[in-house]
Amino acid sequence: MKRAVLLAALLLCGGRLAAQETASPRLPDLPGLEDLPEPTRYLAGYVTAGGGWAVPFGGHWGDKTSGFKPSQVFAVSASKRVDELLSYGLETSYAWNHVNRKMSSMKVKIFEIGPFVRVFFPEGETLYYGTLGAGVYQWSQPSFRSGGAAYSSDSGSSAGMSLGGGVSYPFWFGSRLGLDLRWHHIFNMKGSNFVLDTADNFNLLLTLHYGVWKDKKTAP
Repeated sequence: MKRAVLLAALLLCGGRLAAQETASPRLPDLPGLEDLPEPTRYLAGYVTAGGGWAVPFGGHWGDKTSGFKPSQVFAVSASKRVDELLSYGLETSYAWNHVNRKMSSMKVKIFEIGPFVRVFFPEGETLYYGTLGAGVYQWSQPSFRSGGAAYSSDSGSSAGMSLGGGVSYPFWFGSRLGLDLRWHHIFNMKGSNFVLDTADNFNLLLTLHYGVWKDKKTAP
């Protein structure tokens, strides 16, 4: 008799649980990645600004006795992304205070503008990149006096190239903060007061990259 009562109680509990499962609403299945809507915006490119130092090296330009000292340098660029790995753009830089080590009143200013291509190597949220650029380097030397003699101003332009790379990290409101190291090579820089076959600088800059986002075009 006790076994029959226990069996009936178990059957009654099982029936109630089954009824509750049937009555409980079923949670909807989560959508798969293929069901998610496509993003309406995309990262079109970057606007970059940076500041640091341009350090002469090699030859008479970088001579530690009679060459020129490092100068502050400022650079700006705009780039367009081709895909996640490749971009291209236009950049400019200006170093305004390369002072001669022997004649402190003599200084050279260098303005550069030209195109570049950049290849990215992402690792998580960190972006490493390499850059190859070419352009025109416009230099100028204001008039000065040294040892009782007056020297006239001079200027000129020459083709050049740059090669280097950098790294950037997420920073603030979609921007990225990073470091950029670039070798700049000017093929010919000759003036009336000095003659340089080539001039080389290492530019080390702290950079801020601001992402430019655009809306995707939708079909009518």
